Formats: sequence, structure tokens, C-alpha cells
Amino acid sequence: MRDYKKYLMEYRLQKLVGPGKRFERYEDLYKALQSGNGKVRVEFVNILTTNYTYFYREEVHFQFLAYYMRTKAPVQPYLRFWSAASSTGEEAYSMAITVAEEGAQKNFRDVKILATDISLRVLEFALEGVYPYNRIGKHVPDNLLRKYFYFDPNTHTFTVRESLKTLVAFRYLNLMEPYPFQKQFDVVFLRNVLIYFDTREKEHILYKVYSALKPGGYMVLGLSESLVGVRHSFTTLKHSIYRKDESV
Repeated sequence: MRDYKKYLMEYRLQKLVGPGKRFERYEDLYKALQSGNGKVRVEFVNILTTNYTYFYREEVHFQFLAYYMRTKAPVQPYLRFWSAASSTGEEAYSMAITVAEEGAQKNFRDVKILATDISLRVLEFALEGVYPYNRIGKHVPDNLLRKYFYFDPNTHTFTVRESLKTLVAFRYLNLMEPYPFQKQFDVVFLRNVLIYFDTREKEHILYKVYSALKPGGYMVLGLSESLVGVRHSFTTLKHSIYRKDESV
């Protein structure tokens, strides 16, 4: 780890380690993690993961998803989309709204969005699908808010409607571990997560994501991300959007 990441890790772990805390020393926490203590491991991951996101973040990617629905999706026997670092659910629900607006539930029989994350805490939040006004109001147009959310005037929160929730399945997944998928994906959003891995790990994840895509499928990275110096088999369609060869 670089020095600034070590500092960040130490700062976050102060919730667990120190005088009067559950663990007096880092060595004690390490031993608990090594022993396989499930509760400690879950809390450890929840503390260390960064979960910054918002609805329609980097909107050009949702425009691309809408384009895929109009041009590529009609010839597909089934549709699968994956939000691979879904955090508190804003990305996955933005994907769901996009495909729903393109007639997913009306024109396609087999459509599903998988949303995965390593943090159980954020997955629980996403499953609830309840967002305060300041986290959604300025990002989602009013007509879509009325169509896909219930507003509670007492709590000033928006709750995702069941018609939208049925499109999304939230699951725990560590990107470094085996993927249990039965069907390949049309589009994978792997945005703003590779930055947490070294080059070898990035290449390992990219290889697995490539295998999980349909021939001709797409992987979407964050706009500020780059694969320079990272080996992979994708064809660059445009900055941040990559395509798997149709002949594979």
C-alpha cells in the first residue's frame, strides 16, 4: 500500500482498534480476522470500503445503455446487465430505470439486472431502496421520480417502487473470487472500482469479466479510469466503453 492509503486504512480502523475499543492493538484485530470470525470480517470490509455514488452518475453511460436497448437488445434471446460495484444501489436502479424506459418489461420476456458488492451494509441499504431527497431529487427528473418512486412527505424520502425492484437482484460478490453466473451479460458496469486493485489483480478481474460477457457485449468503466499498461482482450469502443469480440 502507498503511504496515503495506509493512513486512510488506519484512520478508518480506529473504529475498531485502540484504547477502549474492541481490539487494543492491530495485531489483535489481525488474529481475529485470521481465525475466521465472520462478524469481524463483515465489519472490517464495511469500514474499509468506499461507497460514494449517486443516481445517473456519469450520465453518458446510461445514454449508451439506452442506445444498446434500442439497437442491440431486440435480437438477444435474453438480457442481462451487471452493476459490479453497486454500493448503495443508485447505479443499479439508474440502470433499471433506463431499461424500463426503453420498454424492457413490455418488449422483452427475460430481463434482469444483477447488482453486486462486497459490503453487506450497502447491499442492505440498496435492498431497502429508500433514499433521502438530497440524494436523489437533484439527479432524477421529476417525471421519473413520480413514475418509479413513492414519496413520503413525513420523512422526505423516496422509496423505489416494486415494479422497478423486480428488475434488480442484489447479491454479495468479491470480484477476486469465482463468479457463479449461469448466463452471460450484455453490459457490465465496472465503474470506479478497479482503482482499488494493483495491475495483476486488474488483469485477473478483466479476464473474468471478459469471460462473463456475451460475444459482442460491453464493459463500462468510469470516465476517469484508464487501462493503460493493463493487459486485456477488449476492443476500445470509445473512452470508458469496451467491447468483447463477437467471434469469441
